[in-house]
Amino acid sequence: MSLYGRTDSNANVTKAGRGIAASSQSKTVVFIDETEAALESNKKRGLNAPGWWSYFTYTDSSGATRHKAEHLVTLANADLNANETQSDDAIAGDVATAITIGTQPADQDTSSGAATFTVAATTTGSGVTLTYQWQKSTDAGLNFVNVANATSASLALTGQLAANNGDQYRVRVNNSMGADEVISSVATLTFVD
Repeated sequence: MSLYGRTDSNANVTKAGRGIAASSQSKTVVFIDETEAALESNKKRGLNAPGWWSYFTYTDSSGATRHKAEHLVTLANADLNANETQSDDAIAGDVATAITIGTQPADQDTSSGAATFTVAATTTGSGVTLTYQWQKSTDAGLNFVNVANATSASLALTGQLAANNGDQYRVRVNNSMGADEVISSVATLTFVD
């Protein structure tokens, strides 16, 4: 048995977790079998060997999703120990699956203060569901922050003002089988007098 192998998909984050908000450090224990360890989507999360992992994800200050994984236990014959009904399936990919954005969010003009951004995405795999998280940038796309409660394929805005002119929006799309996250193109809000 091997203990405490660490991986981090963001070289700027130290093992002590500096630069990560404490609220985003809620860890989940994940089991990875040999087949799952070979999937590129799991390798990108740092889940690159069979066994039990301590894992969490967070959004850094630029709005990018980062992953932190610590290998807790390596098992011999991990495929024989696999349980395909585990709740970790939303974190670790079980099969090669992919997300495709067919319709990107479009720039929106508003004079009333209302605007709606929409994305159309599809995913491979039977029974796989998509999840969404819209993000906003007020600094020309340098940094993005999650928009609270904006977790559907559309983002409806109301009450926008001239001060919101130039705000940019994008959406992070994931699926229930742990596919690689896809981020939409950026759409801009223009306030028209």
